Amino acid sequence: MGTLPKRTNLPLYYQIEQVLRERIMDGTFKEGSMIPPESQLEKEFQVSRITVRRAVENLVQLGLLRKQQGIGTTVTKSYIDDDINSLEGFTEKMERQGHRVSSTLLEAHYVVPSEPISVCLGLPAGTKVLLISRVRNVDGAPLALFNTYIPPNLGITDKEDFSGSLFEVYERHGIVPTYSDRTIRAINVCKRTAELLQINVNDAALQLNYEVFDGDGRPIEYDEGIYRGDWYQYKMRIYRTMRRV
Repeated sequence: MGTLPKRTNLPLYYQIEQVLRERIMDGTFKEGSMIPPESQLEKEFQVSRITVRRAVENLVQLGLLRKQQGIGTTVTKSYIDDDINSLEGFTEKMERQGHRVSSTLLEAHYVVPSEPISVCLGLPAGTKVLLISRVRNVDGAPLALFNTYIPPNLGITDKEDFSGSLFEVYERHGIVPTYSDRTIRAINVCKRTAELLQINVNDAALQLNYEVFDGDGRPIEYDEGIYRGDWYQYKMRIYRTMRRV
């Protein structure tokens, strides 16, 4: 403890921020506990009080820490769970867990998707679809980047309000999301994704690709979601299949 990684191209406050973030995530600083005072961190990292304060303030803005007058700075961070066994919209899922949800709309326009996406949506090659790119924020901090592809036969246009739940947009059009097929894999984020999610280039993330269908088996959405690996985890219950003797 007390030695910063040798990242000469990164500001000191950012290096300290990353060290403190890692201690929160690995449980060194447990949720609800107080982190060391700024004076102690100043001595530990051998930097100025201003540098320490900026690192701490950034973690407060990200929702990892909370400052309480007369008490100190406490850890508020815990992983966000996603129950893979149920189909819920992102907004519904986060609000059920008591989180505040918002969206940063990056773009909503028509594109010709790649052939694999066209196949997933049951469309002829070259058919334009609506692409909605959004950063989904939880408690004021970016958690995931979504690229959502919607086929043209649903009546949903780029004039819709995409600031909230996409499932609610479907419901307004009489569309009921019923089930989905999903694939999950680990990735390292590129520069653009890192900037949007406020993490480092090459940080680990979860990429979730899924197709959503209505009750008639009609594809209504293809989604590419990238979730921060330091904040998001999947949970599931798996039953053993007993072999017949």
